Amino acid sequence: MIRTSLLAGFASLALLSAPAMAQNVANVSNTAAGIGNSAEQSALVMQKGKGMFAGPNAASVSNTAAGIGNHAAQAATVKQRSSGLFSGGSTATVGNTAAGIGNHAHQGALVMQSSKGKFAPSNAANVQNLSAGIGNFAGQGALVKQR
Repeated sequence: MIRTSLLAGFASLALLSAPAMAQNVANVSNTAAGIGNSAEQSALVMQKGKGMFAGPNAASVSNTAAGIGNHAAQAATVKQRSSGLFSGGSTATVGNTAAGIGNHAHQGALVMQSSKGKFAPSNAANVQNLSAGIGNFAGQGALVKQR
């Protein structure tokens, strides 16, 4: 009898804490491939993890134009926040590419990450910009703020 009520109590606790352990994952992509090419994108990702065991935030924003004409412009903003006693960290990857012959790649990226808590892990941000093969130009303005 006592064992049944204890198991029921633990099951209830697990159900109630599940939302607090959820993680936020976002993937945004924009692609144009083959001959004419052009890809413009404006992306805003906002993630907030809250709770005692708040899961990690993960965001991936990408923009690509490939093969002959090429052009890829992107404005990306990623704001991630995690708070809780054992909160997960935040990871953001922002990429912009134009490849093969015509080429251009403009990117403006802003990444803001904050992790609070007694045992808060670190934040990681990766921002790239690439233009490759013949015409070439790659302009990028990036700001990464981590706390």
